[in-house]
Amino acid sequence: MQIKILDDKGQELKQKEKRVEADYGQTIPEGIILLEQMGSLFNFTHAEVESYKTELNTLIEFAKTQTDNHSINELKWVLTDLGVRLGSPPLGEKRIKQLVRYAHLFLETKANKEELDKMVKEI
Repeated sequence: MQIKILDDKGQELKQKEKRVEADYGQTIPEGIILLEQMGSLFNFTHAEVESYKTELNTLIEFAKTQTDNHSINELKWVLTDLGVRLGSPPLGEKRIKQLVRYAHLFLETKANKEELDKMVKEI
């Protein structure tokens, strides 16, 4: 569902890029907010989000392949569902490592399949 903002005449108003203003006067890009929100799935602090930035970006990329709706809540739901399907991680392993391993294998397999299909079309 899309919400459109209309003027008095019923014409759609163009919306500007959304940015969140921090307390100290700097602007935070939406990508960082997305990372923070994905990190909240694993109860990460800001420092942990920074250290797991690569893993979180892999999970975001995977989640975007699973749904057409790229809202934060939908992407979080995709990762939650994947966690339920994979079950508990092995003893001593963090859940994020298990999810990233699956996402990495999935994305590699997808890229390999696309490359194979491209090679077959060239023949």
